[in-house]
Amino acid sequence: MRRKIIAALPCGTRGRTALLSCKPEPEKELRYPMYYLFAGGLQPQSVPPADGRGVLAILTPQEAHSAALPTGLSVPAAPADPHESQFCWLHIDRTGVTGHLRTPPRPNQPAHRLGFAWADGGLLVVDHDKAAADCAARLTEQGAPLPDGPDSFLVALLLYLIRDDLPYIQQLETRLTDLEQAVLDNDTGRFLHRMSVIRKELNRTNRYYAQLCDFASTLLEDAEEQLSGHSKKRLNHFLRKVENLRGETRMLHEYATQISSEYQAQVDIDQNRVMKVLTIVTAIFLPLTLIAGWYGMNFVNMPELTAQHGYLAVCIIILLGWRYGYAAVAIVSALVVVLLIWYFKRKKWF
Repeated sequence: MRRKIIAALPCGTRGRTALLSCKPEPEKELRYPMYYLFAGGLQPQSVPPADGRGVLAILTPQEAHSAALPTGLSVPAAPADPHESQFCWLHIDRTGVTGHLRTPPRPNQPAHRLGFAWADGGLLVVDHDKAAADCAARLTEQGAPLPDGPDSFLVALLLYLIRDDLPYIQQLETRLTDLEQAVLDNDTGRFLHRMSVIRKELNRTNRYYAQLCDFASTLLEDAEEQLSGHSKKRLNHFLRKVENLRGETRMLHEYATQISSEYQAQVDIDQNRVMKVLTIVTAIFLPLTLIAGWYGMNFVNMPELTAQHGYLAVCIIILLGWRYGYAAVAIVSALVVVLLIWYFKRKKWF
């Protein structure tokens, strides 16, 4: 079931594809609010433009309710009572497109959260975790053609959010491989806890990709008139990438199920070994129990009780005399045990 996941593009690749495949550079200090004009790319503005057409505004949640907004731009309404497993929310009507995106938390990587409102040729992004601001800053540093409209930047932002997902899935595969090797080495301490953590991550990641697919599909279908031809092509590219990532996640989920089956088989083998040892021990000492129980019966018609010298005969024959009776019982018992062990060894029962 396992297959290696090949990394996307080298970090030397130029253009917007380089933004998606390279590891993030050291974080730079970002200043809010951030305003850009879509004029041959992203043109930073020191003051908010009066007209919201062709404007990209990136604000923090606090600034979104206090800063002066260009005409035509409004703060996106938050979804009512969102569930913790809801990562994407999209609403499209005559006034424009509004939505919210949230990435799931991952080890050594916090979750990102943002909301956006796209209307009248302008785009307002409420940036909770600097994801949109960092994306805009990186895009302005690229030498390739830059986003020329809200739709183009929105697609670039979506691609930016999944730029490190392939290495993350590789890490999940490595963790599962290490866990499988531990099972094969019979080192299963805290296996259930470790597997439970990975399963939760896989389930959460799979839901995230499923919602991203629905998000992109809805945007393609219901906002088709607002998307340029280039943006549609890039959005289809994003959709294919998410579907591939979801396929890798499903593969890892099946792999985790296989490892759990291997662990259960190992537990069954250990239990069978214990039961086998207990059965052999019981079989070895069963003849000794029979001897003790047989001569522990005090019935009237037992020949050994009515014979004149019955007790003495039993002692002589079985216990080799009264003086060495205890030693004789021990020797006979040991001999029975040795014979049974030899017999079991010969039959290869253990």
